[in-house]
Amino acid sequence: MKITTENFTIYEVETLHDEFKKELESQKEVVIDLGNIQKIDMPAIQLLLSLKKSCTQVKKRFELKNIPDNIFKSLQISGCDTALGA
Repeated sequence: MKITTENFTIYEVETLHDEFKKELESQKEVVIDLGNIQKIDMPAIQLLLSLKKSCTQVKKRFELKNIPDNIFKSLQISGCDTALGA
């Protein structure tokens, strides 16, 4: 699933949560493309962590791809890069 917005923040979390839930229910694996993201915040990172946990519980593969450098640094600073497999 490609996130098409430039911002992945608290303002997009509710909408993306619903999309992630559909993705989790309908796909054998969940691959999130972050290539368009320019800004991310902790609620968005928490949503990704929750999605990964849900994938683990139902034994589905989870992957983040096309992570821009500034977003990767945000994941590192938050200490969530390893947990997310980034």
